[in-house]
Amino acid sequence: MKLLTLAIGEDFRKSLSKALESKKDYCEVHDYEFVLGDEKFWDRERPIPWSKIPFLLHVLNNSSDGEFIFMSDADVYITNLEFDIEESIVSLLLEEKDLFMTIDSCGHINDGNILIRNSEWSRDFWKRVYEQTDLLYHPWWENAAVIKLIETNKSDLDKVQITSNCRLFNAYIQGLEGMPLWQPGDFLVHFAGIYDVKRMNYYIDQIEEGKIPRKNIWE
Repeated sequence: MKLLTLAIGEDFRKSLSKALESKKDYCEVHDYEFVLGDEKFWDRERPIPWSKIPFLLHVLNNSSDGEFIFMSDADVYITNLEFDIEESIVSLLLEEKDLFMTIDSCGHINDGNILIRNSEWSRDFWKRVYEQTDLLYHPWWENAAVIKLIETNKSDLDKVQITSNCRLFNAYIQGLEGMPLWQPGDFLVHFAGIYDVKRMNYYIDQIEEGKIPRKNIWE
């Protein structure tokens, strides 16, 4: 099991040190391999989020078929070190599926935290995601390309498993009314849509103090 995170720029990595350290600590507890992607994978011709794809492809191409990869965005903080990806996520993935995603608390398919089974399809799928250059400047970047492919190609959709239980591995602190939000004991919290790193760290501090932070989705 490998846990992947892309974080480009020394200052960016330093500013999110608590989030990154939480992943390193988590992997040490479970004997998983933490792989931190850096400037080596930066495609300067595109917005930075797209660089997750060459990073992921590099790892997939250098991993065994059938190996599981958990890819997690840099704005994610692990909040339960005892949660086991293999026991609680891998065990739910159907044999015929190679990608496990969530519908987030805002009602969208989100690739900020996903489980991937390395396979010929997986490597080809992510290569094709990267080829969706018409979406380079879409506000959801590569996530929009993922959605496009699974909505337009049945063969891709057939390989994807999607759960509405976003708290399982993609919990937010904000969302639409009535949608499930992060709670103590959840595996992780994803600060999607929060672009101020200082604010992310403020929320992390709140969590470490035993509080349950919340953010208005329309802020």
